[in-house]
Amino acid sequence: MDVYLVPIGRDRFECYYEAADDDEPDEAGPGFIARMRARFSQQLRDAERARHETPREEPKTLMARLQRRMMRWIAERVAEQRLLWHLGRAKAATLHKPDHLDDAAATKLMRAWMQRDADRHLRLLAVHTVALLLSIPVALIPGPNVFGYLFTFTVVGHFLAWRGARRGLNGVAWTLAPNTDLSDLGQALALDTEARHRRIHEVADRLRLPRLATFVERMAAPAA
Repeated sequence: MDVYLVPIGRDRFECYYEAADDDEPDEAGPGFIARMRARFSQQLRDAERARHETPREEPKTLMARLQRRMMRWIAERVAEQRLLWHLGRAKAATLHKPDHLDDAAATKLMRAWMQRDADRHLRLLAVHTVALLLSIPVALIPGPNVFGYLFTFTVVGHFLAWRGARRGLNGVAWTLAPNTDLSDLGQALALDTEARHRRIHEVADRLRLPRLATFVERMAAPAA
């Protein structure tokens, strides 16, 4: 798999990966986790469908409206976590880095990002597991079990993300590849708003990463 060390500001970088919308993580494990993962997979399909569909009418009940908003939120979180989900089953990966960074600096930045995310997802996994258990009584109430649906997604998602980050640190064979387009992307962040927007999209087109421009413009600090 190809991972990109993307500049988002002065001395600030994020790891980035693109996958197809229907490219789901592998099985998380046997028993209870496998059942949760099956439900999780259905949630991913529902979320992606909700993201692309134009609603014909506003849901009539409060719970239905909450469920629709939750599906949109899930669809946004899917793209953010797919890098770590896929690292959970990867044996080797290429880290594309700006060509002005040496290998040692790029590796240090990547590992710091992975460690930060491993720690964050482990904390969130504990919190959301408790929330999932507390939501069980809500399942007895007629109507969509919005909270159970949400916390099933977050528990499995944080588990897969934590596992992927740990594997990225300790189980993946990394190859580093210098990339001039990523250096151009870093330089674009110092341009005025219009030129910056145009250059970011040009770089995303050259890299053949259709979602990269949106990611950079959302994550990057405003130009000075």
